[in-house]
Amino acid sequence: MTFRPARRDTVVALGSLLAGAAVATAVAVAARPAASHTGPAASAAGSAKAAAASGPALAPDPVNETLRPKEIVLPSQSPYTSGKIVVEPLRMSCGLSEVIGTHGEQEADGQFCLVRIALTNVDTFTHSFDTHKTALTTTAGASIPVSYPAQEVKRQPLEIAQVGSHDRYELDIYYDVPRDATVNGFTFSDGEGGPTVRAPLPARTWPFS
Repeated sequence: MTFRPARRDTVVALGSLLAGAAVATAVAVAARPAASHTGPAASAAGSAKAAAASGPALAPDPVNETLRPKEIVLPSQSPYTSGKIVVEPLRMSCGLSEVIGTHGEQEADGQFCLVRIALTNVDTFTHSFDTHKTALTTTAGASIPVSYPAQEVKRQPLEIAQVGSHDRYELDIYYDVPRDATVNGFTFSDGEGGPTVRAPLPARTWPFS
């Protein structure tokens, strides 16, 4: 005798099978990641979001370093240009009775003052920078030249013969200033026919030591 399932049993089995297939399909759809849009608009939007999240790439600030004794950070001001050389005074100090280097020391006739500058050649050709074309000015109207002995002891250049195209340098320039003088400015020229430019410095009293 052959067993044949009743029609109701067949309907129930078929319904269970269809319900299981529907559940499996729903799970697969839910697990599938959303389609990515790779068109131009979507790419631009993605780049904008990435830039906004990370911000512009900035070079590290070379001024952000430990200050030396008596040294102060100079107020931010627009760079000064003579010819193709751009100079920005960064820090200064005065009231130094001596400077000490790796191979010697030098006593000041008055007081040593130093100005740390950043200089940039904005031309496509090389140019020179000569510290003898710089000076400190005082409230009494004097002009103080660079101190050759202090530059030597502190191993700072007296001249940069070739400042490369769009190169930037930082250096200290030392001056031997009368002890009773008050410094109020820094002057320089590019030494190639550019004008002498003056950058104001804060006039203040420096303790001598």
